Amino acid sequence: MRTQSLPGTAAVAWLEREVPGHDAERIELQQFPFTLGRNESCDRQVLSSRVSREHCEISRGGGGFRLRDLGSTNGTFVNGDKITAETTLNDGDLIVVADVQFSFRCSGGEGTRITVTQVMDLANEGSGSEDRTAGDLIFAIRQAHETLLHRATRNRFQAVMDLTDNRCVGYEALARPQVPGEPSLPQQMLAATDCRLTERMSQLHRLVAAEHVSRLPKATLLFVKLQPAEIGADALPASLAGLARLAGGKRIVAEIPDTAVVDIPFFSDFLTRLKDLEIGVAYDNFAGSAHQLQAREKLAPTYLKLAPVLVRGVDKSTQRQQQIQALAGVASALHSQLIAVGVHTENEARSCRELGCKLAQGDHFGRPQTIDWPIDRFGLE
Repeated sequence: MRTQSLPGTAAVAWLEREVPGHDAERIELQQFPFTLGRNESCDRQVLSSRVSREHCEISRGGGGFRLRDLGSTNGTFVNGDKITAETTLNDGDLIVVADVQFSFRCSGGEGTRITVTQVMDLANEGSGSEDRTAGDLIFAIRQAHETLLHRATRNRFQAVMDLTDNRCVGYEALARPQVPGEPSLPQQMLAATDCRLTERMSQLHRLVAAEHVSRLPKATLLFVKLQPAEIGADALPASLAGLARLAGGKRIVAEIPDTAVVDIPFFSDFLTRLKDLEIGVAYDNFAGSAHQLQAREKLAPTYLKLAPVLVRGVDKSTQRQQQIQALAGVASALHSQLIAVGVHTENEARSCRELGCKLAQGDHFGRPQTIDWPIDRFGLE
């Protein structure tokens, strides 16, 4: 089975947008350039706080279609890749406008691309490595859909310890791979793709983690990771707030990659919405200086998780001791708490405590474990 275009047929293009509980919305592209953005003057108004007033446009020429970013704040992505200027569109391409997803479709002309059916046929015919990789990626996508359908996901939990009295105060939820060992290239490609499927997988991991952590005693915090593509999404704060009820009243702490922290209005508004719902904020994998932390005074997090590279062997490094001590001073002034991540020895734990880190996690306090372990043996108490 192969998708074919009739010769001489003019290309017709449209966008499809999934609407929960309804058939996909079809948006005809009848005039070009076709603009998308938050302004009412755009050909398609996209109501999201992350979308720029005039975000991107689709043009037609030379027998095909092209997508151009109009200097948007939060970017335009095609199949997970952020475009810096302009790119060619093909039938089936996934377009993400900030945090809103569309599928580009066209029939006829030069924009028609190889379909899923063709890729599978080519793989069966013993084609090259690129086609086999494409087939594997499709299989990884199908696996992801099956995981979502059957809630077939598990989490590991790592204890977050109070260094002053060696007491477990919370847990970080870590998604556990379904297949042992290193993930395959297609799985890595899927995980790195900023699309609705990966967002839904992240949501499922958080939901299951909240349900499981409610069984873990003597802790008040649940740290959950956010993907960069999710940050700023309108529905995310309310979704995270709902996890607190599932987690037995534990406070939810949203972990944001430090590389995703930006001093722009939408990010500041996102932090405000989280804090208004009493959701904690942690910047993950911070390896900067005290000066860099001070520059984020208006974006100060509840917790600052130090990169393991700063913590490993800190008891033997005067330079890193000075760096962490300076960070602790600034963090205290900003009412943030430092979390030393990657603590492997008692000497490292003692040094971090003396330098001003109140909290810590790492293999020294216990390796990440699944909920299957006996509750009375889980973490340190």
